[in-house]
Amino acid sequence: MKTSGSQPQHVLPGDPERAARTPVRVLFVIGSLEIGGTETQLVELICRLDRACFDPAVCCLGHTGPLEVQVQTSGARVYSLGFSGFRQHRGIAVVPHFARTLWRLWRTIRTERPDILHAMLFLAYVLSAFCGRAARVPVIVASRRSLGLFKRGKPHFLFLERMANRATDLIIANSAAVRVDTIEQEHVDPRRILVIHNGVDFARFGSPKAIPPALPANPKVLVVANLIAYKVHRFFLEAWKGVVRQFSNARAQFAGQGPMLAALQAQARELGIEASVDFLGRRADVPELLARCDLYVHPSLEEGYSNAVLEAMAAGVPIVATAVGGTVEAITHGETGLLIPPADPVALERAILYMLEDRAAAGRMAARAASVARSRYDMTQVVARYEAVYAQLAAGTVPEFEPAAEGMSRCAV
Repeated sequence: MKTSGSQPQHVLPGDPERAARTPVRVLFVIGSLEIGGTETQLVELICRLDRACFDPAVCCLGHTGPLEVQVQTSGARVYSLGFSGFRQHRGIAVVPHFARTLWRLWRTIRTERPDILHAMLFLAYVLSAFCGRAARVPVIVASRRSLGLFKRGKPHFLFLERMANRATDLIIANSAAVRVDTIEQEHVDPRRILVIHNGVDFARFGSPKAIPPALPANPKVLVVANLIAYKVHRFFLEAWKGVVRQFSNARAQFAGQGPMLAALQAQARELGIEASVDFLGRRADVPELLARCDLYVHPSLEEGYSNAVLEAMAAGVPIVATAVGGTVEAITHGETGLLIPPADPVALERAILYMLEDRAAAGRMAARAASVARSRYDMTQVVARYEAVYAQLAAGTVPEFEPAAEGMSRCAV
């Protein structure tokens, strides 16, 4: 049995010749390549993997999406299985559609013959565990990138997850909070789940912005998040009504799209603040938006590890965020930003006003956040961590969680 320090590590069964093969073949499975936090992180990883050591491909359960171009440009293979979801088919019609998806996934795995199968997001990692074992993949990895709140009231989700975990060799969480949540909900052996935080491509942001001592005449407050329920833009709008009483020329900007758009527009009208709120839709110029804003706000009810918060840190923008999930690992209250309770528009209003009124304090926190981000969240370092894990897995050893290596000392309680 291979060891690391004084603690034994698990040894994976498999074909020794295949485990020693270079480059190591890694097949990623995900729902789509639409623009989203997990999808963006995956594409960055695929594009940056050292091709001398790793040969990546990605399989989308459904369609691909706008991020496919980057993956193909990097030389990685892309597969699309055409699964359109359970809601698109009524009654018994879903059975053959789902069966075809399982068959196509199994066939894709057999075609690729990966050394490592790495799946991200719920349906992908559940199906990949079963199909991967049926296709005799040596190593199966699953990612956990959010808290398990979506499983509330859905015991069948948790049952499927626990069954899939029996066929999974390693789970990678993107924050300590997600790791703890996974251990508690899914009863995973703590030795089989480690943490690799999200990363940021700092080349997109340049030098952190300097915060002037005086607030501009028309301050801009930015929120970058898909317009979905748990991002709770509605609480931001409630808080914003009080903010514009103090700063009548302030503008709130929502960068993102989603099913809550009409409801949020209606709420802004009802509150009488529609003239101060801009719905920008999906944007590819987030670094430029951050460079032009005076405050970044992240009001979400839950987070695994927010890419948007990390990008705001990298840009050197003052931050107000809810103390949920991995955000408390990224932001230290009063040092690199302000943390507030979730679903509390009064606290959110106060925090926004504080950051707009005390620009010296806001500037100090923003500068510290930019320094922390550059020292801990460089995408190059994140990819190197994944490469080290894949190399260990290919060699037949499951890496174990090491708190010092994962930044556990920074976690807030």
